[in-house]
Amino acid sequence: MSRSTLTFLLKTLVSLGILAFLFSRINTAQLVGALTSARLSYLAVALAGYFLGQLLCSVRWGLLARPLGFENGAKDFAIFYFIGMFFNLFAPSTIGGDVGRVFYLARGGRRKEGQQWTGATLSALISVLADRIIGLVVLVWIGAAALALFSNYDLPLAVRTITFALAACSILGWLLLAPLHRLAERWGVPRAKNLLQGLATYTGNHWTIVVTVVISLIAHVIQSWMHILLGRSLGVEIPWSYVFILYPLVGIFSSLPVSLNGIGLREGGYLFLLGQIDVSPEKAIAFSFLWLIIVALDSLIGGVVFVLKKSPKPSTLVPVINDQTK
Repeated sequence: MSRSTLTFLLKTLVSLGILAFLFSRINTAQLVGALTSARLSYLAVALAGYFLGQLLCSVRWGLLARPLGFENGAKDFAIFYFIGMFFNLFAPSTIGGDVGRVFYLARGGRRKEGQQWTGATLSALISVLADRIIGLVVLVWIGAAALALFSNYDLPLAVRTITFALAACSILGWLLLAPLHRLAERWGVPRAKNLLQGLATYTGNHWTIVVTVVISLIAHVIQSWMHILLGRSLGVEIPWSYVFILYPLVGIFSSLPVSLNGIGLREGGYLFLLGQIDVSPEKAIAFSFLWLIIVALDSLIGGVVFVLKKSPKPSTLVPVINDQTK
């Protein structure tokens, strides 16, 4: 059995195990009742909100790709981004969608002359990595700021400590980026050197960082607002102050690479955190399912684009990525 197959099976077992545990603690009939009674008007607005948020994320990615020499228009990045979202529906982690984005940008990217210090595939990979990092860092800081400002919510000390530590580590990582690149170059670690060199490109592009951080803030606020809408669709009023704690913490927790695309971790996160404001377990799990439905429906837009483009599968790029990052 290959390592990738074993990892997939282990993640599947973790997800199924967590879901089995969660379902043992809820009333299935009440869960079904909560889902079937959800108000569709709020869900429709949430669907549009998620689409807008992801469109903004594609703009953020496009801005991060420009310092690496890519000159594609916003339309190209939106197409590539939504195709990546579609691949995420079937991949064991969000890495599947990222590989798709790397594939399409490397294959269809238009690059400036004089900035091709490395291949298109590696440059595309670095742009996707930078996009992921900025989105996650802003999410962590939203959660940390909300925990500090709204300290009246009775959350475990461990949750607060981990969130604040992650926020501090993001600053430390930025400060260490250039020194780590020099160390990788001195020690002859070509793969790390190439990736760090690409990321270090952004240290001199302050305008790009500021704008992409602002875009990330707007996108995350939209997705936080979606939590208000999903709550109302189930007859639950979630305070704005708590939404800025709920959404980031669940997002961070479900991104841990120990389950199948966050399944199980996400449901457990919503069950725990919504329980802190007296939301029933059944409505908390229903909330998580509605979120997944919204994500899946918007991701299917990328499936339509993928079919129309009639492009090969992104798995063909994995060996190329490995080769160019050596």
